[in-house]
Amino acid sequence: MGIATLLIVAAYLWGAVPTAYIVARYINGIDIRNYGSGNVGASNAAEHVGGRIGLAIGLFDAIGKGSLVVVIASFLDQDLAVQVGIGLAVIVGHNWSVYLRMTGGRGIATSLGVILGLGLVWEFPVWIILILFGRIVRGDTALWALLGALVLPFLAGARGQPAEIVWMLAGIALLVVTKRTMANWERPTTDVLRVLTNRILWDRDESDKEKWTVRRPLP
Repeated sequence: MGIATLLIVAAYLWGAVPTAYIVARYINGIDIRNYGSGNVGASNAAEHVGGRIGLAIGLFDAIGKGSLVVVIASFLDQDLAVQVGIGLAVIVGHNWSVYLRMTGGRGIATSLGVILGLGLVWEFPVWIILILFGRIVRGDTALWALLGALVLPFLAGARGQPAEIVWMLAGIALLVVTKRTMANWERPTTDVLRVLTNRILWDRDESDKEKWTVRRPLP
């Protein structure tokens, strides 16, 4: 097995470490998958464990997962195609963790970390700005995070970025849509088309954001 393959497998296993799940278990003794969106990530942890904790988790998932693996690959003189493969592997690991029966987060923070680690100095701030616009102006980041993911491959292509980068960003967009559609394997219990549309656009099954994010398991 070559070094590139080993690095890709290691990146998946590292990305699969469920940071939000571990922290929520340790601090509050809860399974974060049973709360709010069910997302094993920073936003759901911020809602149910604490804002500062959620921010710390988001930074770790971005820098400690996404950026770290591609920087290590670059340090080991791996070519761009391998770096891209490693970046996608760490996102897949975060979204579908082998340690949590293939459940996980949505991969936005980890994707941003990969983009930052690859030095994409236009693509990274564009996605951040769209997410912040959604948060500050619209009060909901889901749609704007999706739009950012969809825009980045075209931005990279227009800027003349290497084909590997363009395809990686297209892969990230596909992962974002796929994860939202599948959620964490929850089957729609009502109108399937409506639920899937809500998942893709708003990253939730219901139109009411507040009702969705504060969900808790039945006593």
